[in-house]
Amino acid sequence: MTESLCPSDIPQVAHCSQGEIENQCKAISTNRQLLDVLDGFPGFVLVLNQARQIVFANHAFLGFLGAPSLAEVLGKKPGDALACEHAVHSARGCGTTDFCSTCGAAKAAPPSLAHLPANGAAQECRINQEGSGRAFDFQVQTAPFPGVDDRLYLFFLTDISHEKRRRALERIFFHDVANIANGMVGVSRILCERELALEKKKQFHEVLHRSAHRLAEEVEAQRVLAAAESSELRLDLRSCASRALLDEVAAFYNNSGDHHCRVEVGAEAVDTEFVTDPRLLHRILVNMTKNAIEASPHGAVIRLGCDQAGDDLEIWVHNQGCMPEKVRLQIFQRSFSTKGTGRGLGTYSMKLLGERYLKGRVSFTSSPEEGTTFRFRCPGSIETAST
Repeated sequence: MTESLCPSDIPQVAHCSQGEIENQCKAISTNRQLLDVLDGFPGFVLVLNQARQIVFANHAFLGFLGAPSLAEVLGKKPGDALACEHAVHSARGCGTTDFCSTCGAAKAAPPSLAHLPANGAAQECRINQEGSGRAFDFQVQTAPFPGVDDRLYLFFLTDISHEKRRRALERIFFHDVANIANGMVGVSRILCERELALEKKKQFHEVLHRSAHRLAEEVEAQRVLAAAESSELRLDLRSCASRALLDEVAAFYNNSGDHHCRVEVGAEAVDTEFVTDPRLLHRILVNMTKNAIEASPHGAVIRLGCDQAGDDLEIWVHNQGCMPEKVRLQIFQRSFSTKGTGRGLGTYSMKLLGERYLKGRVSFTSSPEEGTTFRFRCPGSIETAST
């Protein structure tokens, strides 16, 4: 996990006026040979001023944004140009929110252009794009801009989203799925090679059945996520019973045989029927519960519940743990995880499936006094939800 900054640690320099930015842009245009090289570069290259405003963007970056000309991004900061959800929702834009304190793009910004290294250390920047719902992972590096103006610097963005996705899939299929499959092989070998009492054989059959169910769950989770990210996921709207859904998820974890927590459904949970895609809602609740279990000590109790919220339902999962601030600020980023490299899909998929497809709202609260609660406010009928 990258070390976080306080927002006050991010270099904040007064914005240049539009006239100043145009003059800076005009000044670097005299270095036509360099700009032609940058335009021919397949990666994204920006030239930023001391206020982190764009004074040049190469063809690759403009094409990525679908911007017809440099004028579309001139004077914007990188997060503003990329429509980062945190920048869009801040009056002061990119680099000024609490979330920016964990962003590699902010960490790469030089505190003093006079001391900018020739090859800045690479940082990673995760961006959830407002509107499209797309998630990106970038590697960010900075370097001095040659000549002309020592207040300008090069800002390189390399899209590593596909690499991050590949690593996550490898982690899941080469580790998690392989572990489950190897366990099934071991159990099946015992059943084939040993003479077992009827009761013992029944126990092994149950273990094998649970493992097969878990294997199918892991594969289905990745299939759904891949389809959702490529906009190929189609909703299957049906009636869903809230209490039955909670009971099903609790039973799945309590009967799995390898979890260290007890999952309980609160007696006060609302029991009602509503229209949604039960498959996706089940996936969201499973991810919330799995996240709570992984954050809890042995013997802890995970509580599931459902409350009426006007015409909507609010489904929630609670555990007693408290997330550190730098985890809270990054929790819904695609490749962020507290569990090691190549993870970080569970909370991200909650947000993607819950908000982009089921038109609800995923949120959480976390404090030492109250513990951590993830919530999904689900429309009472997705057919009447706003698009």
